[in-house]
Amino acid sequence: MLSLGMDIGTSTVKLVLLKDKEIEKQWMAVHHGNPFVCLKKGLSTLELAMDTPFSLCVTGSNTEALLEQDSAIPSLGDIPAIVEGVRWIIPQVGSVIEIGSQGARFITDLQSRAPQFSVNEHCAGGTGSFFEDQMSRVGCRLGDYSSLVEQAQSVPRLSGRCAVFAKTDIIHRQQEGVSTPDILLGLCYAMIRNYKVTIGRLPICKPVVFCGGVTCNAGVIRAIRDVFGLGEKELIVPEFARYEAALGAALKASGSFTLRQLNDSLEPCKKEILAKITLHYPEVEREAVWEQVQLRYAELLSKWRTDLGGKKNFHNGVGGTYDCIAIMCFYDVCRDVVTFREMEEIEENLILPSFWKLRFVDINKPFWKKLMYRAFSTAQKHCDTWHDYEMDVAPYENSKPIYYEFTACPAAEFAKRFGFADIMPALCNVDYASMELLHAKLVRKTTCVDGCRCDYTICGDKDPYVKEHPEYRDENGYRRNKECSYR
Repeated sequence: MLSLGMDIGTSTVKLVLLKDKEIEKQWMAVHHGNPFVCLKKGLSTLELAMDTPFSLCVTGSNTEALLEQDSAIPSLGDIPAIVEGVRWIIPQVGSVIEIGSQGARFITDLQSRAPQFSVNEHCAGGTGSFFEDQMSRVGCRLGDYSSLVEQAQSVPRLSGRCAVFAKTDIIHRQQEGVSTPDILLGLCYAMIRNYKVTIGRLPICKPVVFCGGVTCNAGVIRAIRDVFGLGEKELIVPEFARYEAALGAALKASGSFTLRQLNDSLEPCKKEILAKITLHYPEVEREAVWEQVQLRYAELLSKWRTDLGGKKNFHNGVGGTYDCIAIMCFYDVCRDVVTFREMEEIEENLILPSFWKLRFVDINKPFWKKLMYRAFSTAQKHCDTWHDYEMDVAPYENSKPIYYEFTACPAAEFAKRFGFADIMPALCNVDYASMELLHAKLVRKTTCVDGCRCDYTICGDKDPYVKEHPEYRDENGYRRNKECSYR
């Protein structure tokens, strides 16, 4: 009997395939913001026939989008998944220290029927991203962390409460002549001290199992032993320490699924287009219409560009460039029956689910506004890598809205070349809807289709700037705003 556990986390996708309750295969990769693309790649490595049945369970912080595509897929919470996986690996486990890229957990009293736990999912100070931030500041690669800390001669006192304080301490220690290996080891101790104070205050039960993505950092293992006072046999880092949640999900897998079924669930654009085809065509015609859409897509794409990076490109994820092209091809085949609002709905159903998960974000607050700016700055780097969009981000100013602009957009380029400019408003309007879910407002007056640039001015929905630039729909269906005063 085959059972598959999938852990779709903040930064990675992990798969564990069990055969008769024994690990058959495991796979892990960083998803770079495209968990669906990454997951499809991972599924292809399992070497299963498309129609081979298996039971399934999914866990992790990025599962919602998949569950929205197929509500029949069983799911398991992070904590239960970790507990199940760790208990299977180390039956005598007393407590678990789990530290991932964006979240950290402490689970204890695992020999009881009701383990206790505490979590830290929103502060980077106790997670793997803390190390990533600091490594960039000392000019080293994250993959070299373990080898560097092995060279350390001392443990300098550094702050692990947050990245800002850590940065200040690093600068001071560098000025004092402290070596990079010593600084990196000091950061490990700082992070674990912070972890213990914030979420490791529950009674500790031995032996302790350390798991999660940070287990590859030898400095952290050393720090855990010292800070928690654990002997050699009291802290266990198991072979499958990074797969514990996926393993736990596999152990709780149920139902009957196939790779063919999962692949269909991982193609939300196909699902949305087929739903509209079903709405407008009788059953006997639907397959033929879908075939026309696919042929049109292949034909036009072959006449256009082949240098957009394929699935490796961050911009080619759900609702991205290739999906926009597919939607335009659907419109080309079905323009006699499909409505403008239906076209808007397709793109909204692809883009907005990821923003629904972020509805706690409030751009009116300086912290979230600054974080959004960093996200746009990161996006600009992706543009520079793939040369698909041309993006400029204005310097950040506390008192002004965020401003950036595109002077080249591949979807707009495709639309203009093949005569689909009339439907681009349906694809572009989702930018307004997505910002509204973050308590933000988009102010935009031009797009790359009808001008030389697409301008984005973003502020909180309580910002007076919004009232100064009222929104309207133009004759083509674009949501727009009156002339912007900000540059």
